[in-house]
Amino acid sequence: MPSLPLFPLGSVLLPGARLPLQLFEARYLELARALAEREPDERCFGVLLIRKGHEVGTDAVRDLYGTGCEARVDAMALAESAVGTMVHLVATGVRRFRLDAVDHRAGTPYTTGHVSWLAEPPAADEPEVADLAARTLKEHAAYLERVGADPEPVEAPIGEVAYRVAERMVLDPSDRQRVLDGADAAARLRTVLALLRREAAIVGRFGALPTPAHPSGASLN
Repeated sequence: MPSLPLFPLGSVLLPGARLPLQLFEARYLELARALAEREPDERCFGVLLIRKGHEVGTDAVRDLYGTGCEARVDAMALAESAVGTMVHLVATGVRRFRLDAVDHRAGTPYTTGHVSWLAEPPAADEPEVADLAARTLKEHAAYLERVGADPEPVEAPIGEVAYRVAERMVLDPSDRQRVLDGADAAARLRTVLALLRREAAIVGRFGALPTPAHPSGASLN
């Protein structure tokens, strides 16, 4: 059973998404040091959404969602700031995993978990995916037009369309978690379609525009 360093966050990392982090807590500085000692292609950790608790503080996290995303480190830099030593880290979401158990014997100051990598059925093998992806892109463009946003095209492999559309929506972390939880591309696209229709209905009924969430990855740990 693979063992993976874990990084609990108040936001969800989706495969293919960019994750900038600023690390200053001692346990995460130690995680950065451990990652730096690995070969570049092995510098990975797992990101999980916090179900109960908050990001900062040794005992702040009380419960985690079960599905997370592996993050691959693209760059790290050490810096000094008003709060002391800080590591600026940029990572990219790679693949989904299920947290099977916290590894209490790991002996690390940061949380380490036993995980199982989740299977990813090829999108091309799912008959509904092409139609669902086309409908999702069409409804997303219509939603952007309704709220007066620039209709930037979503360019992604068909199996990642749900991730990229969800990434551009203003959603509660629990909604993004629903997308990450999807067992395959078709399930994720259905979830994103439902979220698009819900948000469009809110705008249509109340004239309310979504409030931009805190930028992903701006968390200080």
